Amino acid sequence: MKSKTTKKGALGAGVWTSIILFGLIGQIAWVVENMYFSRFMQNEITRAPYATTLMVAFSAIFATVSTLLGGALCDRTGKRKIFICGGYIVWGLTIMMFALVPMQPNEDKILSMVILVVAMDCIMSIIGSISNDSSFNAWVTDVSNTANRARVDTVLAIMPLVALAVVFVGFDSLTNADATPEDWKRFFVILGIITSAGGVLGMLIMRDKKGIKPNKSSSFINDFTYSLQPAVIKKNKMLYMCLAGNMVSAIAYQIYVNYLFNIIEGTLKVKDYIIPVGIIMVTAAVGSVVISSAMDKFGKRNFYYPTNIAGIAGCIIIWSAKFFVDKNNTALLAVLIIGGILVIGVSLVMAGLFTASYRDYIPEGKEGLFQGCRMVMYVLVPMIIGPVIAQIIINCANKGVADSDIVYPMELFLGAAAVMLFCFIPAKAVRDNQPKYHDMLMNKLDKSE
Repeated sequence: MKSKTTKKGALGAGVWTSIILFGLIGQIAWVVENMYFSRFMQNEITRAPYATTLMVAFSAIFATVSTLLGGALCDRTGKRKIFICGGYIVWGLTIMMFALVPMQPNEDKILSMVILVVAMDCIMSIIGSISNDSSFNAWVTDVSNTANRARVDTVLAIMPLVALAVVFVGFDSLTNADATPEDWKRFFVILGIITSAGGVLGMLIMRDKKGIKPNKSSSFINDFTYSLQPAVIKKNKMLYMCLAGNMVSAIAYQIYVNYLFNIIEGTLKVKDYIIPVGIIMVTAAVGSVVISSAMDKFGKRNFYYPTNIAGIAGCIIIWSAKFFVDKNNTALLAVLIIGGILVIGVSLVMAGLFTASYRDYIPEGKEGLFQGCRMVMYVLVPMIIGPVIAQIIINCANKGVADSDIVYPMELFLGAAAVMLFCFIPAKAVRDNQPKYHDMLMNKLDKSE
C-alpha cells in the first residue's frame, strides 16, 4: 500500500522544476507588489493609510477580473505554457516601469502620485494574474492529484517566504528608511529582470500536460463568469467552503502584512532585523514543509483546528512584543521570533491546507474556469476587507497625528487574531466532509492505474 501511494503521488523532475521555478519567480514578483510597493508608497509618497488601502484594493479588483479572463482563455485554448511564460516576460517589464515614478513629491502633488502608483500597480496585477494566478494555477491542477496536492500546495505556499528571503537578503537595503530614489530605481530594474528571465527560462523547460484539449463548449461570457454563477456554486458547495476558509485566513493576513516591515523597523524599533526575520522565515518554511508531508500521510482533516489555534496564539504573542520596546531588547526579539514563526508559518500551512482541499473538488476539465472564484475569495475580498480593517485600527491609534508621524500599531495583530476565530466555521465543514471524499478520489486513482 505504501509503495502504491508513493507512485500515485510521484511527480517527475521536470514537473517539480517547473513548479519551483514559476512558483518562486512568480512569488518574487508578488512580494514586490504585495509588500515592497506598500513600503514604496509609505516611505517615498505618503504614510497616510488611505494610499496603501487604495493600492491594495484596486490591485485586487483588477487581479480578480484578469484571473477570470485568463482562466477562460487558457481553458478555451487548451494551453497554459504560452500564457505563463509570455506573461512572466511582460510582468517583469511592468515592474521595471516603477523606476520611472517621481519620488518624494511636494505636498500638492502627493495625490497625483498616489493615483499614478495605484494605476501602475493595477497594470502589473493584470499581467501577473493572467500568467500566474490563472494559467500557472490551472497548470498545477493539471499535473497534480489528491495524493500529492497537500505537498505541492504547501511547497507553493512557502514560495512567498522563500521569495521574501531572496528579496529581503539580496535587495532590502535598497528600500529601507535610508534608501535614496536611485536605490529604489535599481531595486525595480533588478527585480523586473529576474521576473522576465524566469519567463524566458520557462520557455525551455515547461511542458503542458498531454491530452489537454480546447474547451469551447460554451460561450466566452459563460466561461468568464462560470465559477461565480449561483448554480455552479450550489453544485460545488464544498469547493467554495474550502475557499471560504482560505478567505478568512487571508483577511487576517492582509490586516498586518502591508505594514510588516515598517512595524518591525519603526514600531518595534528593531534596526538590525535581518537575523530575526531570517530565523522566522527559515523556521516557518521548514516547519510548513514538514507539516505538509504529515498532511498527505495522516489526512488533512487532522490539521484544521490546531493550525488555526496556533495562528491566533501567534498573533497574540507578537502583539505582546510592544511591552518590551525600549525596555528589554532580548525579550522583544524572542517574542518577535516566536510569534513571527507561528504567524507566518500558520499563514503558509493554512494556504496549503485549504488550497489542496479546494483543488480536490475542482471538476475535471474546469481547472482554468475555477481560478476566478479562487481569486475573488482568496485575493479580492481579503485585499479589500483586510486593509480597511487595518486603516480603521491605524487611524484609531493615531488620532490627531500628522501623516508624516503615523506609527503602525501592534493592535493590527489583535485584529488579525479576532478575524481568525471565524475560520473555525469553514474548517469544521471541510473537516467533516473530507474523509469520505478523499477515499473516493483515491479509489478513482486506483482504477486509473
